[in-house]
Amino acid sequence: MDRAQLRNMIASGRAVALDCYEIGNEIPPDDPVGLLFKTRIMNHSVILKRFEPALATARQPIVVTTVVYFPYDTKNRFDGGESLDFNAYSFHSDLSFKITKDETTHEIQDQIDADMEVLKLINAMHSLDPFMFKSKAEQMEVADKIHDAYFAISPKEWEKIRTPIRDKIQTLVTKALGESTGLDDKLAREQYIEKFLLTIWEAKDIEGIEPFVQAMQLQPEQAPDVFFAWKAVCYYQVRFAELLKPLQTMFKWVGHDQLCFPADHPSLTNDEYENIQRKRNALREKMREGYIGAHKVLNAYEHSYVEFVDNDRPQSFITFLEKSENSYLLLANHVSIATHSLNLWKWYVKQYSPEMVRKPFMELFEGLNTLYGVNHAPEPISAIGDRYAS
Repeated sequence: MDRAQLRNMIASGRAVALDCYEIGNEIPPDDPVGLLFKTRIMNHSVILKRFEPALATARQPIVVTTVVYFPYDTKNRFDGGESLDFNAYSFHSDLSFKITKDETTHEIQDQIDADMEVLKLINAMHSLDPFMFKSKAEQMEVADKIHDAYFAISPKEWEKIRTPIRDKIQTLVTKALGESTGLDDKLAREQYIEKFLLTIWEAKDIEGIEPFVQAMQLQPEQAPDVFFAWKAVCYYQVRFAELLKPLQTMFKWVGHDQLCFPADHPSLTNDEYENIQRKRNALREKMREGYIGAHKVLNAYEHSYVEFVDNDRPQSFITFLEKSENSYLLLANHVSIATHSLNLWKWYVKQYSPEMVRKPFMELFEGLNTLYGVNHAPEPISAIGDRYAS
């Protein structure tokens, strides 16, 4: 990956990239919470999420990989570096050697072990989206140990996102419980439902909400993960609605034969000309597939929700909850890529205008192709959406 693509991948938003070095520079040395990691090399790293469609026989629809990128020069992070796949069998030993060069001490090993715990938390997420990062940290009860700079979400923005999600969950919980609380007092009933809502929102355990878990036909040991995935689906529904209008503008640019092509195209060779056309057609198809795939998941969710709340038919929603983890994966994939692509596209259009000459155009074009996985997709995302969300 060249300098331009490294910059595009790292500097175009938090959905798929966490620049630990840049964020760490915002935190004062005497801050009581401090940096995310214990070791210097991890605090100088960039953490990336990569999405690839899974094989048709796979249990989950998307393969999400956590990659740790170590720049050769932290002040010139786009000049290249080394990458380690967190899911690789040798990651722990490779990281230890990179840090210690085989000259370890108990203190350093303790620091590496602590950093591995943070990486496990990050790896458990399907994206690096600030709202989902903070939600996962709260679920694992470590949010107070992570500086707010890494979450990159203001209290106002957090509440703006949180309110419609809680409202939707509360409506369904109230419907599911019906009159089964056994409480006649309105305030006592509201407090009882609020306890259910808080437990589902935190997604840590099911203590006190066993009737709801039973009503939703969930396995008790799986319920917290299902609730977290449900909250994630609610979040991505809100986020996707916010993205629709700007996404449509970007899609129009990609679909425009003149704008989505170098303005100085007469200088291109025939091979270059044909390669851009081929990749452009593939990019359009990938964008279309992702958009359709996200719509299918969200439509399935909304249909099941309405069937339960408005029509007293809970089975569709119960079925949806059974697949909520896969729905979360699909939406994390599409919404994260779409968010990052929009940030990238907006930056280039602002810098160079919608009509670009070859160099900036190719930087943007290849960045979008990389994000949408034009060169390595075994199955259309829309087909995966059918397979897992129907």
